[in-house]
Amino acid sequence: MLKDVLTKNLDVVFCGTAKVKASALKGFYYAGPGNKFYSVLHTVGLTPAKLEPKDCYDINKYNIGLTDLVHNEYGNDNQISSENYDVTGFIAKIEMFQPKYIAFNSKKAASFVLGYQGITSLVNYGLQKKNIGQSKLFVLPSTSGSSRRYWDEGYWFELKKLIDQERVSTPSLLL
Repeated sequence: MLKDVLTKNLDVVFCGTAKVKASALKGFYYAGPGNKFYSVLHTVGLTPAKLEPKDCYDINKYNIGLTDLVHNEYGNDNQISSENYDVTGFIAKIEMFQPKYIAFNSKKAASFVLGYQGITSLVNYGLQKKNIGQSKLFVLPSTSGSSRRYWDEGYWFELKKLIDQERVSTPSLLL
């Protein structure tokens, strides 16, 4: 399976449910042919150019991280066994790396972290009231090609605006 792409103090860590078959076989995050992930990162201004799945292990240079909740199984959300969601391990990683935002790239992933055990109807898009440590939680419509009927780029622009506001309110220290 794919390794996490995490370092300390990132602006945002994108968290999916699990790798789809294409990502597992190719060895890159969001490698499915219909996935909009890298396109929307560029469209909303989180990356200066449209990246390709092969660029996923260099994404930290844009202050972005990548992980999933399921690391021992791959497939679409409806194919993943509930017992394979490693919420405890995920929370430990987030507490260690302390990103400013965690952006769930699906309601399914968010539902497990928020305590709803896969019941996506209880999850709303946007900024959540719950944090993990100092990391704020944000739920996005999935970029997966199989989720097109729920697609709304507006939430991605909202996340970018929050990240920009965070950068302005907490400027980095000059050494």
